[in-house]
Amino acid sequence: MAEPLARRRRFLAQLAAAAGVAPPLVALLGGRALALPRGEETDFSILYAALALEHQAIALYGLGLQRSLFPQNLRRYAVEFRGDHEGHRDTQIAIAEERGGRPPAPLHDYEFGPTPAGDDFIRQALTIEVAAQEAYTALLSQIGTKDYMLSAAFILIDEVHHMTVWRRVLGLKIY
Repeated sequence: MAEPLARRRRFLAQLAAAAGVAPPLVALLGGRALALPRGEETDFSILYAALALEHQAIALYGLGLQRSLFPQNLRRYAVEFRGDHEGHRDTQIAIAEERGGRPPAPLHDYEFGPTPAGDDFIRQALTIEVAAQEAYTALLSQIGTKDYMLSAAFILIDEVHHMTVWRRVLGLKIY
């Protein structure tokens, strides 16, 4: 397995574990499992893992905007993407609560490490967007509930959009 993919899988698995996501889902995100059993419990696990990613993305964009770490000409993207993640969070929380679930709260500290500005901070945002895109792609086929699957599919489109914008800004290959 290529090292960047292995690092992203470890990142996703660590984030999911920190958020209290079920061990089978952590194994799937870490590349150690191929499928999950269908059912409400699996859907909740997937929902909670997705919420953990949304909470982290909101925190990162909030930090970047608060400390002016995004270049001025790119702040509008950061504001838009944070708003998208807040919408994803709200949608996922509503779905969980509608089904009687208890959605996880954001962590108190996300330990982003040193907070570089400019392109380095955009790379950090790109890392989260790529992780979210990969997680939603991996998890989408595991969802058993139709309305949640539809919601996750629309969120996946946003994650790909965010990822594409940051890759273009950094001059990276998009495809």
